[in-house]
Amino acid sequence: MVARSPSDPSSALPPGHPEPRELPELSLSVPGHRQALEPARRSVIEFLAAFDLSPRTLFNVELALEETLINAMVHAFGDGAVHVIELHLRLTPDDVELTFEDDGLVFDPTQAADAARPASIEEARPGGLGLMLVRKLARSVAYERRDGRNSLLIRVARHADGGC
Repeated sequence: MVARSPSDPSSALPPGHPEPRELPELSLSVPGHRQALEPARRSVIEFLAAFDLSPRTLFNVELALEETLINAMVHAFGDGAVHVIELHLRLTPDDVELTFEDDGLVFDPTQAADAARPASIEEARPGGLGLMLVRKLARSVAYERRDGRNSLLIRVARHADGGC
């Protein structure tokens, strides 16, 4: 996993938007395999520890991070090649923004149907609820496919204090 400093895209910002160097950022290149999940999670949690975020915000960010990375690691790459998921985290005054980019299979999670809820505990099976959880806890989720890459932006309220 490689951490790096982001480039300065200040020319693409709308008027009145703070300069990127004023906003705390973290960028990671996460290998597309499960063993990379825990080091990525630790890097994000360590980065966020310097900011006054509520336990609920930290929980929401961590859940969105884990669900999104695991989904990409398990489902996006079926060719056996080495792939990397680019993770860019930025704190704005209102949100924690997580952007995930990969060259995996096309998948727009904003268009995916929620998994059916089981009628009983006996019918319950692991998996399938991650997307629903991420959409519930996030302020917004946006997907774009550009230049052969998936780009997913998840915004989590920075001052979350209740609910999921």
